[in-house]
Amino acid sequence: MNYERQPRKPGSSRKSESSQVSILGCSIGLGIVGLIILLATFDILWGDDTWQWAAEELPGGAYGFAVCVGIGGPCLAVLSVLCLGHMKWKSWRAHPVRTVTNTVVGALATIALAPYASLVYNAQDTGKWGRGASSSPSWVFSNYPWLWAIGLLSTVATIGVVIWLSVAYIRRQSSAADPDVPRNLDTGRTSTRS
Repeated sequence: MNYERQPRKPGSSRKSESSQVSILGCSIGLGIVGLIILLATFDILWGDDTWQWAAEELPGGAYGFAVCVGIGGPCLAVLSVLCLGHMKWKSWRAHPVRTVTNTVVGALATIALAPYASLVYNAQDTGKWGRGASSSPSWVFSNYPWLWAIGLLSTVATIGVVIWLSVAYIRRQSSAADPDVPRNLDTGRTSTRS
């Protein structure tokens, strides 16, 4: 048996390439529209009602909630990076449970950053951001105009603590990996004398 190839029609490869480009363009367009709808939904779900609830129900009020949001955002970002950034995707068959666990935790931490962004946006909404010139500011900005500063301060402090902890961890790992370096027992630092 001899199988012969059918001759291609001229321009058939161009049609398949243009259909692939069209499918990619439609997918990107649908993704952008979906993202806009998702952000609008988060603005409705995690908007002023959440800040009003926090102001009335939590012990620290809206300021305590702003501190929690300021601490939670960087922690979620670090958790997402740690879980998804250090994955060995090629060796997932050797450790399937660890890979699935890291993937799920990293994905959930990344998804949880969307309500965080909505809460931060609502706390800073002065009424001049994209909703037209005549829109009123958000409830939280009207009642707690300096709340964003508390959230920003707690975010910066959390980032500082995370950086300090990671530097201490890296130093500890590097000193444990090099046992030949003599150590000063009083300070734990390496000795410079020979």
